[in-house]
Amino acid sequence: MNTHLTRSFRTYFVESRFISIVFSVIIVGLRFLMYLKKGLPDAPEYAFNDVWRLIDSVISDLPILSFLGSTLLIFIISVLVSELNLRFGVIRLRTSMPFYIPLLLFSVHPVFLRMTPDLIALVFVLWSLFPLFATYQFQRSHKYAFQFSALLAMGSIFQIYTLLFVPIWLIALKALDEINFRSFFASMFGLIIVFWIVFSMYVFGDNIAGFTEPFKQLAVIYDFRSAPDFNVPQWGFVGTVILLVIIFLTADTKQIVRERSFTKKVLVFNLFV
Repeated sequence: MNTHLTRSFRTYFVESRFISIVFSVIIVGLRFLMYLKKGLPDAPEYAFNDVWRLIDSVISDLPILSFLGSTLLIFIISVLVSELNLRFGVIRLRTSMPFYIPLLLFSVHPVFLRMTPDLIALVFVLWSLFPLFATYQFQRSHKYAFQFSALLAMGSIFQIYTLLFVPIWLIALKALDEINFRSFFASMFGLIIVFWIVFSMYVFGDNIAGFTEPFKQLAVIYDFRSAPDFNVPQWGFVGTVILLVIIFLTADTKQIVRERSFTKKVLVFNLFV
């Protein structure tokens, strides 16, 4: 009985390509029903994001545009996650789950019905993983270092905290390939060239202070002088995650070692992130 259920689940939910179409239709219907019943959540304040304020001024009067934009972005995110798995073989088995699992996760709460700059930044973060993972297969890592840094810089235009991924991606570059001065310089050049273009636009608009304000906010990430104000279930979740990480680190890794080197490195990289 268990064998039959396992085989059926693997056939119809893991390996089936048709399930992606079914899930897409269900997710669109689910999101539309939530939109009709709950409407859009209150818009978060992004006081220091001039680019997003310009976009929000267009879609704020038409909530349906924000809903459609968030739905489109979530599908783009799911496609990117699925394409990462297909192109680089992170999961060795044939599976459609990397496509429909993000769709499900981003559709279980009304907060994801509104289009936000965080979703746009997430698209650029996932996009930057393509050149990052490509460094494992090709020799010229400086070319891909420039690409993923430029993509992260473009994502930071919408969410400045995207820049925090730059050192993490450089550490991943060291794990996937040999980092050198050339690749490090290329990554810095990718950041500089994007921000130079943005800075030129602010200079043209006579608003240099608007360019520097997001970087001031980047320095204020969290007040470590006070403990997080979590309730008991939240602390339980944090403790569970920490416990699972410790178990993973201390458990026998023979099975992981037998896997392909790229898969092992991606697992370690995901754990680090």
